[in-house]
Amino acid sequence: MTVYVEIITSPNCIHSPKAVRLITNLTKNSKNIIVKEVSLLTNEGQERAEGYDIESTPSIAINGELICEGLPEKGEIKKLLDEFIYKEKERVSYFF
Repeated sequence: MTVYVEIITSPNCIHSPKAVRLITNLTKNSKNIIVKEVSLLTNEGQERAEGYDIESTPSIAINGELICEGLPEKGEIKKLLDEFIYKEKERVSYFF
């Protein structure tokens, strides 16, 4: 069971570093959460932003689902991470 968190950032956004720190601090002791920062300066970042139809940074996606644009509150992001962890634990199959 693994949860993937993407943080789409921009070097011009003053909130992007805060979002990276927040997510990193919340997940640093979890072995089942993989965090990846993706900058809009990269081709990958541009593709991810287009795919999620992102209009502002930072934006956070969990397991391929955009969950917020902008800097989330610590409690909000913690709750969402817990929900996704629970969903992954309950998943019995990846086949539909």
